[in-house]
Amino acid sequence: MSPSVQSGRHWLRRIAMSVAVMAAFLFGFAVLNNNVSIRRPMRAEFVGNLDQTLDRSTRWTLRQYQPSASEPGSPTPEGRSLISNAATAHMIVDCASLSDEPRMRAIGSSFVDAWKLDAGVFGRMVDPKLPTIPPSAEQLQSLEEYQRWALYAAAPNDVPLSPQELADMFSPDKNRTGKATHQLLALYFYRKSKGSTADLDRLMQRIEERIAWEAAVDFRVTDLYLQRIAFLLAAGRPDLIRPRWVERAFDAQQIDGGWLQDWHGWSRTPYVFSLANREPTAHATAQGMWIACMLKYRYPEWIDQNYR
Repeated sequence: MSPSVQSGRHWLRRIAMSVAVMAAFLFGFAVLNNNVSIRRPMRAEFVGNLDQTLDRSTRWTLRQYQPSASEPGSPTPEGRSLISNAATAHMIVDCASLSDEPRMRAIGSSFVDAWKLDAGVFGRMVDPKLPTIPPSAEQLQSLEEYQRWALYAAAPNDVPLSPQELADMFSPDKNRTGKATHQLLALYFYRKSKGSTADLDRLMQRIEERIAWEAAVDFRVTDLYLQRIAFLLAAGRPDLIRPRWVERAFDAQQIDGGWLQDWHGWSRTPYVFSLANREPTAHATAQGMWIACMLKYRYPEWIDQNYR
């Protein structure tokens, strides 16, 4: 091998090593920034930010569902997404049950009324007291597996699951990344409908801790970032929520009050990147608003413990 070829390979190795070191440094810095506040806000500042976040997201929701006085009852496309997606509607209805905002409470009531007319089994996710018509086998097979989990969890006597689907839903280790949050949401509804047991609580704790670990290393403030925080809070685990996650989630709120689905074009799927349609979405915004509502009304002690 000629000296020039050896020299060229040597430089290529050095360049590759430098790139690897730089990538590791940037990743480490991003993870550190995701978990540690350089300057922790004072309590009054955090509470002020929380109230502003909640007010902006509430106004965004009202604009989508009631876009103008001249078009009452004519939601925008995102407004229709808020009410037609049962999980999203559940978040809005839960916010309304917690909120002291009269308009928000009215929206929550209207969502429940709309699902009464629908009579589909998804309505049990919105309000467990709603009467429903059991879905047909064809309807169930048209859904994603995680949607069948949620339906079964909300109405276990009306929705059959196959043995494999039951094993997946109650698996302690199979579901990762986005599927882990979907599994936790299903278990959250299942505990609401069937009650708590020691085995169920242990299973949920294991999944909650895995989701918290994922939240610590995935620094991209995407829809999934918001979802991890929201679902951990909904499951009753504010102790797993790091203040920096909430601060970054609130910082990501757009000026109109909504949240984007992606992070600078990077979606919840690590290898999918696109700068198209960068507008707030109903799903991401409902999750962001749910976080703010739960911290303000359900877990005020979390604020007292983390901010002075």
